[in-house]
Amino acid sequence: MLPLTWQPLKTSRGPLRGTFPILAVLLLGGLLSLTSLAGIAVAQADPSTPVPLAGENDASKPCFDGHLRIRDLEGAQETLVDGFARADAIAKAWESDARLFTLRLGCPLLETGYQWEGTYFSETAQAFFDTDTRTVQASEDDPATVPTLDSTTIQILPVYRSLLRAGYDEASQFGAVGGLTIRPSTEEQPFGPPSAPRGDVYFHVSIMERGEVIDVWIAARDGTIYRYEV
Repeated sequence: MLPLTWQPLKTSRGPLRGTFPILAVLLLGGLLSLTSLAGIAVAQADPSTPVPLAGENDASKPCFDGHLRIRDLEGAQETLVDGFARADAIAKAWESDARLFTLRLGCPLLETGYQWEGTYFSETAQAFFDTDTRTVQASEDDPATVPTLDSTTIQILPVYRSLLRAGYDEASQFGAVGGLTIRPSTEEQPFGPPSAPRGDVYFHVSIMERGEVIDVWIAARDGTIYRYEV
């Protein structure tokens, strides 16, 4: 049998020496590019990876990705006066006797920072009014049983500290609906689980942590945390 010999491929310009190494490099580069794209796609699909708002790179800002977090409560107090004044003006334009019933802290639409909204009650209209959606809901409640929330007594920092003492991660985000809700609790208008004493103001949050949603109510009086017992 004749020995096999290798002859370089020839063209009109001569043998294609070095062609195969070049092809190998190109193929390897393509594979690496595909791998990188796949990694980016996985990162984008991973719900645990926060996606900042368009044009926002500072992850330390409140609501940087449209979600309010426990850590954001630390700086929320200084925005309360102006936030309440805005909500109150909207409610008074609806009915001059509108009084605050519930105050909520959430994220503004497609922006960083804080947004305060309120639910008000008007005896004249015998209805509740939401400053966020401008929704009016008729009520059959006796006006005397509808408590008024005093915005000047609200302190956010103790709530933040209570959650940290309870072991919650300050990076944990709140449910998109509700954010932080502040409301009085009375016998006629209860707010919170039965174990939470009436006659106090409570802060309610839904905390998303370790794959579950945890609803807690924090008492304004002493920072005690209450939950529904299973």
